[in-house]
Amino acid sequence: MTDLPLTAHGLIRFDDVRAMGCESELAAALAAGRISRVRRGVYAPSPAGSPAGSEGERDAIRYLTEVRAAAETLRRPIFTSFSALALAGLPIFGRWPTEIYVMSGDRQGHRRTGVVSVAGSYDPAHAMQASHVVTSIEFTLIQICRHASLAAALTAMDAALRVSRFGSVRSHTTMAAVRAEHERLLPYRGSRRTEAVLARTTDQADTPLETIGRLVIEELGFEEPELQHELWLPELGKRAFLDFYWKGVDAGGEADGHGKYLGRANTTGAVASAVIAEKERENAVRRQVRAFDRWDWSETLRRTPLDRRLTAMGVPRTRRRRAPLVGSPDEAAAFGPKRRRAAGT
Repeated sequence: MTDLPLTAHGLIRFDDVRAMGCESELAAALAAGRISRVRRGVYAPSPAGSPAGSEGERDAIRYLTEVRAAAETLRRPIFTSFSALALAGLPIFGRWPTEIYVMSGDRQGHRRTGVVSVAGSYDPAHAMQASHVVTSIEFTLIQICRHASLAAALTAMDAALRVSRFGSVRSHTTMAAVRAEHERLLPYRGSRRTEAVLARTTDQADTPLETIGRLVIEELGFEEPELQHELWLPELGKRAFLDFYWKGVDAGGEADGHGKYLGRANTTGAVASAVIAEKERENAVRRQVRAFDRWDWSETLRRTPLDRRLTAMGVPRTRRRRAPLVGSPDEAAAFGPKRRRAAGT
């Protein structure tokens, strides 16, 4: 930690440090690695010990910090695309970009080092997100469709539309609202990319892994599954919802690996109880369907293990195999600036 002045979002501005006459303390903290430079004139405290979370979670935090730092240096920014999505706490598939996305002050799109400006002629509605001005969630999602890979955009769209079965989480928007914004903006560059995402979007995906699993199942040519198929487990006296279900062959699958076994358990006893409870649930599910299996991120992204599992369950191939729809999670989600024209960005 540091005694240097912090903003509401935990950042350190050089102007605040200079106003307090603490430039030497800032230099010492920087040299000692207690803080790091995020953007010119903006710093962030370095985490103590080993960084927490997965690599993907750390990357998301890195990008959110960069967006918040940009808010301290840009003149009245209106964030959109990846930057607004990060402020909303919604996920993508793949690494977050390095560029900050804002609305342009004129009718043209622009690019400069580290900042992408989207044409102001689109005239989107604005909202507030954690004290920052952002474009509406519907406009933001459409920009993600334009700027990101199919897998990244679909992950964000599914998460924004997700409807909690138990009413504990409200969706960020609806399909009708996103489609209405899409229609309002037509014609626009990248509209076909948006339509490709909208054609695959659902409000039934509980996790990004389920979203990516659907894309890989499509790649492999298997029949489209029913999502969140409900079962009654009489011996346990409760319901279960299968991530994927194929009615024609009475087969179900879940994309979670060990996640549902461990959940939030953080003690040895809690872990053991969670494993036992989930094993009882799995056994009960297996008694209700002809075939059942589960898979994790590695098996999904390697394709072959998932292909073999679905084949063994008897899931039919009713579609032609496709070229890969999902890239490596290590790839940046945004397209490089050299691959896109600035106008209409």
